[in-house]
Amino acid sequence: PDAPQWDLSDLFTGPDDPRLPATLDAIQAEAEAFSRRVKGTLASLSPAALESTLSAWESLHQRAGKPGAFASLRFSTDSSPESGALLQRIREATTAATLSLLFFPIELAALGVKRLDEIAADPALAGWAHHLHSVRDHAKYQLSEPEERILEETANTGRRALTRLFDETMTNVEVSLDGAEKTISEALDLQRDPDRAVRETSSAALGAALTEKSGLAAFLYNNLAGAKATDDRLRGYDYPEQARHLGNELTPEIVETVARVVEAGYPLVARYYNAKKKLLGLDELAHYDRYAPLPDAPSSTYTWDEARETILGAFEAFDPQYAALGRTFFDNPWIDAEARTGKKGGAFCSYVAPDHHPYLFTNFLGSADDVQTLAHELGHGIHSLLSRGQRLVYFYGTLPMAEVASTFAEQLVFSELLSRSENPAERRALYARRIEGSFATIFRQISMYRFEQAVHAERKSGELTVERFGELWQESVGAMFGDSVNLGDDHKTWWSYIGHFVHTPFYVYAYAFGELLALALYTRGVEEGAGFVPKYLKMLSLAGSQPPQALVEPLGVDLTQESFWLGALRVLEDEVAAFEKLLD
Repeated sequence: PDAPQWDLSDLFTGPDDPRLPATLDAIQAEAEAFSRRVKGTLASLSPAALESTLSAWESLHQRAGKPGAFASLRFSTDSSPESGALLQRIREATTAATLSLLFFPIELAALGVKRLDEIAADPALAGWAHHLHSVRDHAKYQLSEPEERILEETANTGRRALTRLFDETMTNVEVSLDGAEKTISEALDLQRDPDRAVRETSSAALGAALTEKSGLAAFLYNNLAGAKATDDRLRGYDYPEQARHLGNELTPEIVETVARVVEAGYPLVARYYNAKKKLLGLDELAHYDRYAPLPDAPSSTYTWDEARETILGAFEAFDPQYAALGRTFFDNPWIDAEARTGKKGGAFCSYVAPDHHPYLFTNFLGSADDVQTLAHELGHGIHSLLSRGQRLVYFYGTLPMAEVASTFAEQLVFSELLSRSENPAERRALYARRIEGSFATIFRQISMYRFEQAVHAERKSGELTVERFGELWQESVGAMFGDSVNLGDDHKTWWSYIGHFVHTPFYVYAYAFGELLALALYTRGVEEGAGFVPKYLKMLSLAGSQPPQALVEPLGVDLTQESFWLGALRVLEDEVAAFEKLLD
């Protein structure tokens, strides 16, 4: 497919752009002047003066983030040593440029709960109220300024260096198939081939390639989990997931409710795959059969242009403004979708900053799943564009709410395709792809969340072996399938390529949260009609300026109620029932 590459020159023209070091040099000088002027004065500032000071601090961070964004985006499409060296150089320079700002959140938190609540209520600081409440909630987990400086300076050659090594290693894994070398993304794409022999062979080849790297992957995961445990202990967190829950602004009770509801729904996974097994005419379903196309499914290969028009047509049916925002990504060089050697696997949206447009990253090979992945990332992109009216501290929002925006976009595309089709075989295929995608986003992510919890719990007693990682992986992921799918030995090392475990521990439950919430909101939107659209777009535009519960309350949602999550899961149950009916 004629998939595009992005153009990063509106950030910086290249690794030799003199503006890269000049930007960070200027910020370092300004940050040091800011520190000399402000340090030790926060307790005595008037609300108006504090507002001005907060804005100046935020502006420095916003500008300082762009060189790092450029280097990271470049590295994601080119994992060569040269790009890696640039990324490391920019990281170290950014740390040096912003190190003198470390005092600011620490001194702000030192004002104390009572004072922070008082100034948050002042009209002059109305735009900072939620941020000040967040500072209050995180205050007890901050260390002293000298300690924070040490952790920040050593992170570039410690934790960040290990994650870079993971990226360089997994991006350049070569999967040998029929005399050719494939990337991990290309090998995984073959898991959707109609020929079972191709699926089995690609699975075996991927397993062999990952096994070769599993020793290094285990070393990296063990050390990063150990480093996280040390950081948690020093900061006073009570359990490994606590920092993630605080960052997501969710109580552990809400997260556990979602996980518990999803686990209770595991039999739905087995129900679907047992039905698919019969349809495929197999006595046993192997892990490489999960995404096998249905035997009578019509061809569903898309060109880039077809993918674009399919997605934008679905967005247009929802709302013209929403579609127009999506189209801007295709009208500008903001998407890198071409799969190529040296490029990382997976997909993401980089929001960058409120005063700059976002970038979308994906590996488009023309499958129907690639279309849904593109829709997913466009959902993030539209969320980013709608959020540009927010200040930097609210711009990114929380991970679970960001995943609502992306999975809602996927649901729009699925529903539009379904509405166009009257052919039973085509409808079966549409339901199968959608159900399997939802299973991957909801059930598989919770199974991976349980895997992470098990890894971090066992790491307290010492390093895990490669074999133990494999046992925990098979046990956690296998729980969702019950007796419907046999996870073979090839699958034992598939934990090793998943970047979220390394980059953002406990990120994965955000996918399940977001997908279930998106399903519930989509159903509500169908019921309410056009009146739902402005409320939904308003929620997206608020980004992280309110906690998740406050964001969804205008849409009639209570995240604390188990009945709400059970109702969301019933949307998926209805889809499985519709699939089964089409089989009959």
